[in-house]
Amino acid sequence: MTAPDLNSTATPSAAATDPFAPSTTAVRVYAGIGLLLLAFAYGVFLVVVLGQAYSGDGASGPLVDAAQWSMGLSAVAGLWALCVPGTALSHAARRGAVRLQYALAFAGPALAAIDFA
Repeated sequence: MTAPDLNSTATPSAAATDPFAPSTTAVRVYAGIGLLLLAFAYGVFLVVVLGQAYSGDGASGPLVDAAQWSMGLSAVAGLWALCVPGTALSHAARRGAVRLQYALAFAGPALAAIDFA
């Protein structure tokens, strides 16, 4: 058994001090799951838009373009968090990108469901 060096000025990394800290691999898995969730959200988006088009005045809500942009940017954020190498992106930025990905994926169908008519 070795004793820690008490005179060391180097601070241990977060992974060394917290055994339950999420790894980069786990965040990438969540980004991949988010891309699958995005496909489901796009299906919900289509159901909402077609439902609004067939019932009522024949037009969908005014925020359909914003919903499409939201889901497109969700895909970009998810692919960015999934594919960028670990040395080029910090763990906090990758976590933020995955959070943004999920928020934009859920915002797409919600924005499409808004109908002011």
